[in-house]
Amino acid sequence: AHRSQGIYRQFRRELLQYLQLCKTNFHEKNYTFPIETVHGFVGTDLGLGLVTEKIISPSGTPKTLSYLSSHDEFTAKHANALDQFFDECCQLHIVFGEVNIAGLMYTENRRGRPEFVLIDGIGEKLIIPFRSMSKTINTRNVRKVERKIKSKILFYK
Repeated sequence: AHRSQGIYRQFRRELLQYLQLCKTNFHEKNYTFPIETVHGFVGTDLGLGLVTEKIISPSGTPKTLSYLSSHDEFTAKHANALDQFFDECCQLHIVFGEVNIAGLMYTENRRGRPEFVLIDGIGEKLIIPFRSMSKTINTRNVRKVERKIKSKILFYK
């Protein structure tokens, strides 16, 4: 069934992850998580587009973790925000697909504090959804991704 969705498979993963988070956090009336907020779909000349929030840095331009690291702009403030990001992903049971250093955007105006937001690589990719089914297995994976990402940032060397 998933194969027939073609290029929209990733949309499906992201939507399912967002809906699961909304369901789990319904009582807190919380709809903002460390992943981009999905707003809907729009038809384009290239097919259906997923409309999500725009994540911008304090300078007003989008900045990825990769950019901050490679331009020597990554500081202790960013390190704290990155730690908080991974802790929150574990706590909220956010399932990663293929997360990398370019899929994390930095902002300070979204929730009024420095934070990283995952904009790419969201959602379960495994045929048997072990990470979705087990918070323990998922946390182990999130921490593995965290170590891999931090190993690529000069700040930690």
